Amino acid sequence: MIYREPKDLIIQVEDSYLGQVQYYWTQYGKPCKLLQMGANTERLTAILVKMNNADAGSFVYMLCERLNARMYEQGTKKPLTVEDVFLF
Repeated sequence: MIYREPKDLIIQVEDSYLGQVQYYWTQYGKPCKLLQMGANTERLTAILVKMNNADAGSFVYMLCERLNARMYEQGTKKPLTVEDVFLF
């Protein structure tokens, strides 16, 4: 799995998984800055991520696969799929 190009992403994750997010972020060596914000929907948190290196790509992929997190492009807020962001 390789990320296609650097992207500024919004990762939407359930509040109950925030501990898991911190665990994976630490496991991957804190590959990018994380900014956690309250989402407009109850029980969800928005995490802003700049995916600009391979470790950050692996971290984002792990969030989407293991935690069923959703991805959005920061500028347009357009929903993205794993296939939009990664090459297999």
